[in-house]
Amino acid sequence: MKLSRNFVSDYVDIPVDSETLALDMTGIGNEYDTCSKLIPATKLVIGEVLECEMHPDSDHLHVTKVDVGGEVLQIVCGAPNVRKGLKVIVARDGAVLPGGVIKKGMIRGQESNGMICSIQELGLEHKFLKEEDIAGIHELPLDAPVGEDPISYMEMDDDVIDFELTSNRGDLLSILGMAYEIGALYRKKVRPIELSFLEKGKDFTKDFQLSVETENCPLFLVKKVLNVKIGESPAFIKNRLIASGIRPINNVVDISNYVMLETGQPLHYYDANRLGDKMIVRMAKDGEELTTLDGQKRVLSEEDIVIATPKEAVGLAGVMGGLTTEIEEDTTDIIIEAAIFHPTLIRKTSKKVLRSEASNRFEKGIDPKRTYMAMMRSCHLLEKYASATVASGMIEYKKIDMEDKVIPITVDKICKILGISISLEEILEIFDALGFSCKQNKDLLEVTVPTRRIDISIPEDLVEEVGRIYGIDNIQGKTMTLPVKPGFVQKNLRTVRNKLASLGLHETLTYALISKEEVDSFTNEEVEYISVWIR
Repeated sequence: MKLSRNFVSDYVDIPVDSETLALDMTGIGNEYDTCSKLIPATKLVIGEVLECEMHPDSDHLHVTKVDVGGEVLQIVCGAPNVRKGLKVIVARDGAVLPGGVIKKGMIRGQESNGMICSIQELGLEHKFLKEEDIAGIHELPLDAPVGEDPISYMEMDDDVIDFELTSNRGDLLSILGMAYEIGALYRKKVRPIELSFLEKGKDFTKDFQLSVETENCPLFLVKKVLNVKIGESPAFIKNRLIASGIRPINNVVDISNYVMLETGQPLHYYDANRLGDKMIVRMAKDGEELTTLDGQKRVLSEEDIVIATPKEAVGLAGVMGGLTTEIEEDTTDIIIEAAIFHPTLIRKTSKKVLRSEASNRFEKGIDPKRTYMAMMRSCHLLEKYASATVASGMIEYKKIDMEDKVIPITVDKICKILGISISLEEILEIFDALGFSCKQNKDLLEVTVPTRRIDISIPEDLVEEVGRIYGIDNIQGKTMTLPVKPGFVQKNLRTVRNKLASLGLHETLTYALISKEEVDSFTNEEVEYISVWIR
């Protein structure tokens, strides 16, 4: 999970720098891989090209005079689109870019005091680049303030922390989930998400049908929006998608991905005019074919869940949509799907087809309340940034428990399992920080756990929550009081190891070799064996 600091800061205040945040999150069980700037380049400034002449000794280089705010620099530039009047990104002498350090010098007899940059040269991944970003320098809007920081101006001054999350914390595959975790860590309140929108016109459900023909879909919501205008997304949406590792496409597709990142609930948008007036959720037929959004023809099995019309399958549930109903430039009306599917089946299908951001979330479990939240958030953003009209009504299929879990536990049990003495007040403070409500009945605490925490179901889970938020480093280790004696075999092995090591020898620990029969006893799937033959 790539966490954008700017994104999560919409919902919770972070009182420390990003490196400290990453370390503190590790301290409560959420390890991270990297912590870095979205754009790692330094000493950049917005400049305006005042003059642009051909280099006297080159047929492609230009000699430019660039105003960088209080100073005019001569810079030799080879980009084909450089010209007088352009607002550009300038890397000054000493700037550190992913490609190296920029130093002033002579280029074919002409002095050059920096570099005019393309977006590619700033270190953005290739998949986020447009053709013009690769072919030439980046052209800033004409109102870009000369002398200011271009990264801040482009709203790309963001930090990205790449977390390696455990498989049981599916709630952290969302900005809101991370906000609650950070809020618990620093005792900060999480701000609510904006969900408001206005419904207009007749109820679309009178002309649209949903049929769920499988038990592997316990929740399915459908809404319709009209008159959308396909265009470019606002800068903040594009930049937060990029920080999260997702390529921006257009405002409608980007909103779908943005809401998934915010809430953890994947959505799918269908072109309503291509979909028709009936949607069916069913298991695929053995050998049924579906062409997915990537243009690949997929051969399905009876273990795959599909979204279909009466004529054909139009989407592979939880994994990828179908090509026939994709959002295109001429799309005006959209059917929005927000659903929950059987996690094990999604896992099996995604292993055959494609592991995606959506399938990763479905595999780990979805909070049903976030399904409703994501639908409302989607309508809000489409109305605001795609000029959509939200049709009245919503189709709702629900065969799922929406109740929060109530788990009883005592303070004495928490203290005994953790091996510490922690007061009732501290425990209640931790539960409140986590967003858990708590009722006290003498020595018994009845803790209400919201549905977003699908990993918590038994008292021991609550003990773990108290322990990690209290701080593992704050729990002092204790010497075992039980007598411990090594067995005969272990004692001899350790004695031999210690003596050999003291003689200067090195011990090599290798993989344990087991039989093929033993491998098969641990999995029902086909695995590729690595065989070792002894002659």
